[in-house]
Amino acid sequence: MSKPGALDQILMEDIARHCPQQFLAFHQCMSKPNPDANECNAEQQKLTQCIRYDVPAFQRIQGVCAGKLQGYDACLKMNKSDASKCTQDLQELRNCATNTLT
Repeated sequence: MSKPGALDQILMEDIARHCPQQFLAFHQCMSKPNPDANECNAEQQKLTQCIRYDVPAFQRIQGVCAGKLQGYDACLKMNKSDASKCTQDLQELRNCATNTLT
């Protein structure tokens, strides 16, 4: 088993490598003093699209862990007011993702 944070580190490096402009634009927007909740939506959508289609690590996780991802998503939809009820689903998804990438 890898150390905590290894998954996040792998994903961040892959995102920075494959989506540098989108990553930087979103980071710069979010770094503004007191950004409005909707102010960075365009940058976030561009980054999300790039991650979904251009980041190999994310694509591997999506393929291998599709069931875990769907389970977590379903739990969040059922427990909109209390995401803490989905902690087990999130942990299973993170375990699957970590095993996929390490």
